[in-house]
Amino acid sequence: MKILCVEDDRNIAQLLQVILAQQRYHVDLAEDGQVGWDLTEVYTYDLILLDVVLPRLDGVSFCQKLRANQSSTLNPNRETPVILLTALDAVTNKVIALDAGADDYLVKPFDIDELLARIRALLRRNQKTLFPLLTWGDLSLNPNNCEVTHQGKQIYLAAKEYEILELFLRYPEQIFSPSRLLDRLWTAEEFPSEGAVRAHIKGLRQKLKQAGVVDILETIYKQGYRLKPQKVISKDGEENITSAPVVAVGVESELKVVWETYRQSYCDRLFIIQQAIIALQNGTLTPTQQQEAEKEAHTLIGSLGCFGLDTASHISREIQQLFKRGTALDSTEIVQLGQLVMQLQQEISQYSGEIDNQGEFLPSDPAILSASLLIVDDDLLLSKQIATEATNWGFQAEIAVNFQKAQELLDLYSYDVMLLDLNFPEFTENGLNFLAMVRNQYPKIPVLMLTAEDSFTQRVEAARLGIKCFLQKPIVPSEVLATITQVIEQINQSTARLLIVDDDPVVLNFLRILLEPSGYQLTLLDQPQKFWETLEQTVPDLLILDIEFSVVSHQNSEKGKVSCWSGFDLCQVVRSDARWNRLPVLFLSAHIDIETIQHSFSVGADDFLTKPIVPTELLTRVKTRLEQRKLWRLTEIDALTGVSLRRKALQDLTRLLQLAQRQQQTFSLAVLDLDHFKSVNDQYGHEMGDRVLNYFGKLLNQSFRQEDVIGRWGGEEFVVGMYGTSKEEGMRRLAQVLQQFSQHSFTVQQKGGDKKDGTRFQVTFSGGIAQTPDDGKDLQTLYQKADTALYQAKALGRNRIRLAILNS
Repeated sequence: MKILCVEDDRNIAQLLQVILAQQRYHVDLAEDGQVGWDLTEVYTYDLILLDVVLPRLDGVSFCQKLRANQSSTLNPNRETPVILLTALDAVTNKVIALDAGADDYLVKPFDIDELLARIRALLRRNQKTLFPLLTWGDLSLNPNNCEVTHQGKQIYLAAKEYEILELFLRYPEQIFSPSRLLDRLWTAEEFPSEGAVRAHIKGLRQKLKQAGVVDILETIYKQGYRLKPQKVISKDGEENITSAPVVAVGVESELKVVWETYRQSYCDRLFIIQQAIIALQNGTLTPTQQQEAEKEAHTLIGSLGCFGLDTASHISREIQQLFKRGTALDSTEIVQLGQLVMQLQQEISQYSGEIDNQGEFLPSDPAILSASLLIVDDDLLLSKQIATEATNWGFQAEIAVNFQKAQELLDLYSYDVMLLDLNFPEFTENGLNFLAMVRNQYPKIPVLMLTAEDSFTQRVEAARLGIKCFLQKPIVPSEVLATITQVIEQINQSTARLLIVDDDPVVLNFLRILLEPSGYQLTLLDQPQKFWETLEQTVPDLLILDIEFSVVSHQNSEKGKVSCWSGFDLCQVVRSDARWNRLPVLFLSAHIDIETIQHSFSVGADDFLTKPIVPTELLTRVKTRLEQRKLWRLTEIDALTGVSLRRKALQDLTRLLQLAQRQQQTFSLAVLDLDHFKSVNDQYGHEMGDRVLNYFGKLLNQSFRQEDVIGRWGGEEFVVGMYGTSKEEGMRRLAQVLQQFSQHSFTVQQKGGDKKDGTRFQVTFSGGIAQTPDDGKDLQTLYQKADTALYQAKALGRNRIRLAILNS
């Protein structure tokens, strides 16, 4: 995060710089208002701290000018949050300042902790990015200026109506309940009812109707609201409905196999229920028999529903409710119970598992195709070099030397990623227009901008149109492909890892069939007693839990008692551990009573879904929670380097070390430090220093495995934790990174014709590495040993990796 501090009191300015730097913020200082204003026109900031009484341009005028955008239509900070700092405590001064466009106000002398808390609050609420235009038919929403238009005419919406419309346009396939809308669009300080949400929905519909827009929202019974699919006319004149299919192709074709595998288990469950009914009729029903029958009926509710046997699932629920009363049933109800079991048996025996072919299902192609890359650049030599390198990285590359050729290729083929140079000599004014066309017609293709120009204005416009990354020429092809790979990995949801715990193998198989086609990495666990071990080995992005387990989960050897853990127990353990307390948890249960649902959320669940499972709803819930996980991860990742921040790295290193010790595996910890980094900042400026740190972070991420831990410990110091790796092997891997890093040249690019402009320089790093158990058995000891080895490497001349010495 980057903060601009405009303060003419040097003592306060220096204090703020030190305090904010300790919180890992990057701070620019300006001693008068005009200098601060000049900085806002060049650099983008996440927040501005602004004194009111300033020379040349006072804080109130500064703020008014920023919000009115008088100087430039392209000021990158016109929406940046502003906190005003002043010794003037009059109410009138506060009103004037806030009316000028400030977001918050703090009176000097101020409390540092309060200032930091206000900064955090504003940064949390200001996570906004520039997005491409959102459309539904003739209705358009522009997130960049918050305008909604229909057929070119503006529609004026209230703030919450606008936010609701934007949410539905961004996630057209998702269903939003009133409670979910509250979670997404209202802050914790606001306490509206679900009735207020419905009132906003009604107001939005009325305003759209008055503007001539058909009702774009459909109400889903007992679930909420969803954007209606659009009707489009194809080239052959046929009318089609456009919607994102979320049901996995081929799910039904596999259900028959699963059904045939587990058909006998349903007969066995029915037999247990029938025996309990016989005992009930004879007056010999024991509490154990009653509990077993109730449990088997409960399992059948979810399992049978998975195969589409809704009637059988409903009958099972009625049986469970009757068995809950046990011996309190009268003779009529006992007869009813027997009839229900006969109906259930008939439903199961009639089901053959055959597919009701209402439509044609196309089998998925098992072949794994390489990713496709479209290079749009008139520099044919560089394009061919990138295309050749792309082959080595598993890409199929096509080259278009002008926008017309690129358009032709886009019409013919589908591409996974595009590399685009906007600056063609004969198309100087049309580069951004071409990019706008791509974002509008092919919104799912990530676009990376490759250019030799250093125009900040162009970057702003390209960023508004959704550019994923900027690459500056000259650049080596390997760096281009490394960045492309990283971008694809970031936007590809197939890497998400799901851990599912349910002791019913039928449910697990159904979930596997349902979720695997979406590309998720699944770990299916039917033994809850192995939950913690599996959790630490798989490091999932989402946890799906059943509530009741029928298997024995724990045995107390001292008391000789056997107890069963529930999903509630597992969820509470997760929430009480600092390493996992942000892991999204989704409960799946056949229970539909309000007490169970409320208890699920009270123990820490993020979501609750009842059995039988509705495939579309489950896939939507999973996708939503994974998006939530991504937002949380933004607070754990250093924005400059792309590696974990210290707190997150410490948690992951602790987890990895404990896992290695339990499995008797080697664990190595390396401490790295950039050599003479202060001189880089002093000679070439902090912006160049940031470029060095950024490149180093990317290189580390590309050079180590997904299971390794990479963190920024502070400043220019980094740590790397390697599971199952000796320090000798780790040293060889780090030596390869050092060779690549030290050979990379950084080019100074400064404004105003500085004499250092165009200067090229190189940077090296030093490192120390220790391993467990030889050099220590806890993280602190390992760090101390690796840090000692690091300083030995620096004493020997830097630019090297040093092994920790035993007993040093």
